[in-house]
This record gives sequence, structure tokens and C-alpha cells, in this order.
Amino acid sequence: MNYLEKELNNLIKNDSSIFEFIQNNSLDGMWYWDLENPENEWMNSRFWEILGYDPSTKPHKAAAWQDIINKDDLETSIENFHKHLNNPEHTYDQVVRYIHKNGRTVWIRCKGLAIRDTEGKPTRMLGSHIEVTELKENEEYLRHCNQAANIGLWDMDVSNQKITWSDITKAMHGVAMDYEPSLETGINFYKEGRSREKIAELVTKALNLGEGFTDELQIITSQGEPKWVKVIGIPEKTNNSFTRIYGTIQDINTFKEYQIKLEQSEQAFRGNFENAGIGMALLDRKGKWLKVNQTLSDMVGYTTDEFYDLTFQDITHPEDLNIDLSLLEDILEGKRDHYKMEKRYYHKNGKLVYVQLAVSVVRDIDKHVLYFISQITDITLLKEQEKELQRILTITKEQNERLRNFAHIVSHNLRSHSGGMSALLGILKNEEPEFFENEIINLLETSSNSLEETIKDLSEIVQINLSSEENLSIIPIKPIIEKQITSVLSLAEINHVQITNNVAEDVEVLGIKAYLESIMLNFITNSIKYRSEERDSFLEINSEKNDKFTTISFIDNGLGINLGLHQRKLFGMYKTFHKNEDAKGIGLFITKNQIEAIGGKIEVTSEVNKGTTFKVLFKNEKN
Repeated sequence: MNYLEKELNNLIKNDSSIFEFIQNNSLDGMWYWDLENPENEWMNSRFWEILGYDPSTKPHKAAAWQDIINKDDLETSIENFHKHLNNPEHTYDQVVRYIHKNGRTVWIRCKGLAIRDTEGKPTRMLGSHIEVTELKENEEYLRHCNQAANIGLWDMDVSNQKITWSDITKAMHGVAMDYEPSLETGINFYKEGRSREKIAELVTKALNLGEGFTDELQIITSQGEPKWVKVIGIPEKTNNSFTRIYGTIQDINTFKEYQIKLEQSEQAFRGNFENAGIGMALLDRKGKWLKVNQTLSDMVGYTTDEFYDLTFQDITHPEDLNIDLSLLEDILEGKRDHYKMEKRYYHKNGKLVYVQLAVSVVRDIDKHVLYFISQITDITLLKEQEKELQRILTITKEQNERLRNFAHIVSHNLRSHSGGMSALLGILKNEEPEFFENEIINLLETSSNSLEETIKDLSEIVQINLSSEENLSIIPIKPIIEKQITSVLSLAEINHVQITNNVAEDVEVLGIKAYLESIMLNFITNSIKYRSEERDSFLEINSEKNDKFTTISFIDNGLGINLGLHQRKLFGMYKTFHKNEDAKGIGLFITKNQIEAIGGKIEVTSEVNKGTTFKVLFKNEKN
């Protein structure tokens, strides 16, 4: 024994003040227990002072401290006490909770040693108290923080091959709280491939070179769920070698998945931005170009570097600038988040570039503008085409006006001359009938009649094509159909054609009355004209209405038309399909033009020697 130790032992034996100093300053209380009379236990004053009690009021009895100790910790203490009494190798050392006089919890580390007689029987128990409340509270605070942040602890001691995981670490791996990991199983939790190879490399470098590490890797939980974790390792050196690594492991799966999606989104945006078929740009609050794509550079002729020395104001046509700045100010003031406008840029070579501009904004969490995103479509060609279209429309309008004048000439001047010629031939025929025995005179009369009919047809066609939808009105259709049926009733009876009008009284269509009368009459007379002589003939007229059109159907059982042969020329001028002496091939042509002039359309189905169905689709309203 060292002489100083001997000297201290003697001082303690001979001078009680030395013992008082040690117990009051080195410990937070001492205790001495009579195991042969277990109700008697001495606790020094420091223990009671820590717990907020006046030591003079506390008896030296075991029951005094047992009344204020946490009941769960009391059970643990008693269990360890008996183990220590039965086995000196089992240390009596635990942290227990006491209730302070004011109600708060005080953590105390309690250590004890059994004093045994010559036969090894424990007769006394000597112990010490050390307050560790601050340490435990910090530990508990750290545990809560780790739990909230999903941070677990781990420790790997290579010297004794022991791996320790905290409860959070175990929960993160999806294992039970009594699970005991090993180096091999711990590494095998990492996803096969890059993650497992990386953690093995990091651990090897930490042990061999003392390199700490931080990395984001993937583990596969015991339930087979992939999970991203951030693992930190700190090597510890002992006797010139690194035999221990400890650190943290944090569940970052939600953050990592969000980060991956964000990176994918940014990558997609970058790809769309750089490779877009339209110009795209990012601009700051003052209109300075932050980033432009190649399409925009090609559009206005500036290189990327040249753009960064400009603002959008520098290349905008002065007449368009104020509108653009006003809309931009609305965004800065929070009145809008986007706008669209047509504007003009100056190309580097000085020519004007017409564009369709769409601007949106990206704001920070406080709604302040970070930057603007501009999408710019070159519409210069479209504008040039619009100008050309306007020129064509002007020419067309002039041509239509000339055509209208021509129609008047046809209907008035030519008809007057044709009528005069026919009248002169009529007078000549009355006064000199013998002249008409001459074949040439007969041919002249025939030509005159044909010319008059042709002029009449052409005049009607021109007038149809010059009609305007502004002249259309809503008209009940059934009275018009009835009027046309009445006008040909005798003809229908002579030819044994039964006509049935199934159109309701309230059916209305958009049109011009004169056109509707002509259309109805043409389909009715055609059914009579091209009836079959082999059977009793009929014409059935029906109606059907939807949101846009009212359909009037003309269904007959007449001769029919070979649509495979004639469909393309069915509505052509002067086209006939039956050997009928009265057929001129003008009726369906005029009828189709009249229908289309009032915004309608016509459909036909037919089968030779079975009949034909014409469907005329009239508009219900102006739209």
C-alpha cells in the first residue's frame, strides 16, 4: 500500500472531520445498512438535502427512503440487492428515481457493497449516492430529440465483437426490441449492391485508417421495405488501433424520396427548357435574363452570353413595352400570377419578330417573387400569313361585289335581251308561221328557249352563293311542306304516289323561306318524277331534332340511284342518272347550294329499284 493511502486511512480513523469532508464533497450522500436489523439504516444529511428535506426530521429507517422512491425502481433495487447478497460478483449499481419534496423527479445513482463476516455472510451494506438528474434529463432530452428526428444510435466494438443498437435503430430496421445484431447481420441490412458495398468500405476504412464517415444509403427492413438512411460513423482509437466505431443512423426516407422526385422534376424541367420547340427564359424581378434556351437565342439572334447583358426591355418594341411592364407590375403586387400577350422583339439584325408571350411567376414561402418564367412562341410567319389572308379577303370582297354586280347584269340585262329575242320569235311565229317550217328557224327557237332557262338557272345559283347568314330566321317547317304538297297533289294522285307528312307542328329550322320552299318542292317532285312503275309509290317525310340540327328526311320507294357509280357527281350541275326526258340535272345542284347557303348539309342513302332517302340537316339556331 502506498504510504499516502496509509496516511489517509489513519487520518480518517483518528479525525472524523476528514471523513465528513469526504462524504460531503465527494459524494451526494452515503448510507450504511444493518442487514441483521434491516429496519435500521443510516443515511447521511446530504442525501436528504438533495431531496429537499430537513435531515433532522428524517429517521434513520429504511422505510424513510422506500416511501419516496419510484415503485418500479424499488423493485429493481430489491432484485439487484438480493443478487448481490447471493453473489459478490454481481455489482449493486443502478440509477433510480426519487420524488423531491416539491414533486419533481430526482435521479440518483445508487451503489452498494455488502460487508460480510468471516463466514461470508452479509451483515452490513455500505453505499453511496450520486445525483445524476441533469445527466438523465439531458439524456432524456436527447432521446426525445433523436426520436423526433428519427435518429438512432449504434456502437460496434470489434475487440469483443459486440454490436449495440438503440431502440430507435431497432425500430428503424423493423426488428424487435430484444434483437441482438452482429457485424454481419448489421451490414446485410443494407441493400445489396451499391449501399452494401459502400457501408462495408466505410467500416473498413474507419477501422484501418481511422476515417470517419457520413453517407446516405438504403437499407431493407426485416419486412422487406426499402428505406433511405443517413449513417454517421466515428472511429475510436485504443492502444494505437481503431477497435470501436460508434455513430448515428437517421431515417431520411421521406426527405430522400422528395429529393429524388425534386431532382427528377428539375431534370425534366431542364430537359424541357433546353430542348423546347419554343423559346423559354428565366428572368429576375427587374427583367434581366437569367437563363435562356437555344430556341430563343435562334429566334432573336443573340448568343446566350449576349442575352445576359440585356433586359427584356432592351429588345422589346417601344409600343409594346408599357403593356408588358404594367402586367409585370400586377404580378409583383400580387394581383395576378401569370399573363399572356402578343408583342414584338427586335432581332439582332434589326428586323421585327412577332411573338406570343406567356409569363408565370415563382414565389418564395413569403409570396415574394423569385423569378419569372417566360414561354415565347415565334408567330412572325403567322402574322405574315394574317396579312396575306387579309389581303386575300379584301380581294375576295371586291370579287364578290363584282360577282354581285354580274348577278344583277345576268338577272336584268341578259334576261331582258333573252326575253326580247323570245318575244320577237313569238311575234314572227304568229305573223309568219310558215317560217318555222324551216329547220334553222326551229333550231333558233329551241336555242333561244334554252338560253333563257340557262340564264335563269345561273342567276338563281349566283344569288344563292351571295346569300348571308345574317338574313336567316327561325321558320316553322311543316306549313312550308304542306304548301308544297298541296301544289303537286294532283300530280301525285295522277301518278299514284302517296305522300305522308309526319313533321310536327312545332318543328322550326333556321333558313330563308324562299329557299325552304324550293328545297321542299324539289325533293317532293323528284319522288314523283322518279317513282317506280312496278309498285304503288310513296313518299314519307319525317323530322328529328338534336342540339344543333333538325333533320328532315324524304323517304321514297322509287327507282333509286346507284351510289357506287354516281355518288361523286350526284349533286353536280347538269348531271342526270335516269332516262327521264324532263331531267335537266340542275335541281339537286341548286338544292344542295341552297341548303349549304343557309348553314345546312345533306346526306343520301339509296339502293337501285328499292328507293332513296335524302336527309337534310338544318340548323336549329344561329351558332
